[in-house]
Amino acid sequence: SNLTIATPDDIDRLLSSNFLISQIVDLLAALITLISTFSAINLILTKSIFQWSTKILLFQNLCFANFFQISYSYEAMILVLKNLEFRGDSNFLKTEAQCAPIYKFMLFCTSGMIYGQTGLIIERLFSNFSKNFKSKKSIKYSLILLFFILFFSGITGPLLLFDDPLDGAVLGCFMIPKASARRSTVYFAVCTVLTLFNFCVALWLMRYNKKLEYSIRFKVGARFRKRQQIDSTETICFLSVCLFVLMFIYSVGVSLLRNLRDYLILADFYFWVVWLYTVPIFAMLLPLLLIYRIRCSHASRVQNLIGISHEKQSQDGHIK
Repeated sequence: SNLTIATPDDIDRLLSSNFLISQIVDLLAALITLISTFSAINLILTKSIFQWSTKILLFQNLCFANFFQISYSYEAMILVLKNLEFRGDSNFLKTEAQCAPIYKFMLFCTSGMIYGQTGLIIERLFSNFSKNFKSKKSIKYSLILLFFILFFSGITGPLLLFDDPLDGAVLGCFMIPKASARRSTVYFAVCTVLTLFNFCVALWLMRYNKKLEYSIRFKVGARFRKRQQIDSTETICFLSVCLFVLMFIYSVGVSLLRNLRDYLILADFYFWVVWLYTVPIFAMLLPLLLIYRIRCSHASRVQNLIGISHEKQSQDGHIK
């Protein structure tokens, strides 16, 4: 149909080396995500001292990351093949109606990663300040948070595409339908607010944890009892602070770029938009940062135990 026939601008975009490189980078990011997730899950189960309430939400975040990467890499692979096999046939666009289910699913996963970070921060707030946040109750709180994350992630796509006629065509299914472009500004605003909330609360919790650790430095029993809470909170805050930049670039950058589209040369707009779409990199870093943090934390605990053991042996030697 005429709807799926690409314009010269669409063809230039598909054949640009910048677009091809960006899709290959995103495919590599997806591969790294899938491979590193197995290692991250193994470390969470065997090397971490996270509460199960934290583990449940981390597993949920990793699921969203991998589901996103699988759906996105499918689209990216199609675009790479279209680029490499292009022989002048301009009938290669997809209709927005065809792409709607895939786009909604990708929005579900993207939102799940962002809302999931907020869920982890809220879970850490409960852990630090609720006296009743014990084993079974903590899992109950975590499952409630999980339900809300899934619910709000699930309605994001349908709300964004609500009453959209879906009568246009796009290069790939990860692109926003034209009629929903304005409404997407609200979505990006929500992402920005949540990302800033995660970042600010994470910094505050990290500072609070440092003070807590300092106040109980001479109380060995209290230090060990609080170690699980402190270690979990530090890891979640570390994730939120590290991933803040990527999600802020995505939510603010893409929103600004869409508003400035009329003032930019189309080639410049297309050049920047592929690199501001940082969600594949965000998804890749989630398991990698978890692996790094758990290994560092485990090594630190081992060193602390060795230090305490040497200290005890030294004291026993003096007594003898």
